[in-house]
Amino acid sequence: MTLTRHCSVCDDERVFEQPPCDEGHGVDCPDLMCSVCGTAIVIGDAPEMPVIIRSQAA
Repeated sequence: MTLTRHCSVCDDERVFEQPPCDEGHGVDCPDLMCSVCGTAIVIGDAPEMPVIIRSQAA
């Protein structure tokens, strides 16, 4: 499947394709990849990132 979307890296309309899906979605995979630069649009859960809170000295 291919779709035309705005690519923020290319800063233009580009063709996006479905990359190979390792999660078993097949043709229903929601992830897309810019066919020019490879920027990915990933739909779904992202890995949790730790939040670092730094206190400021008074």
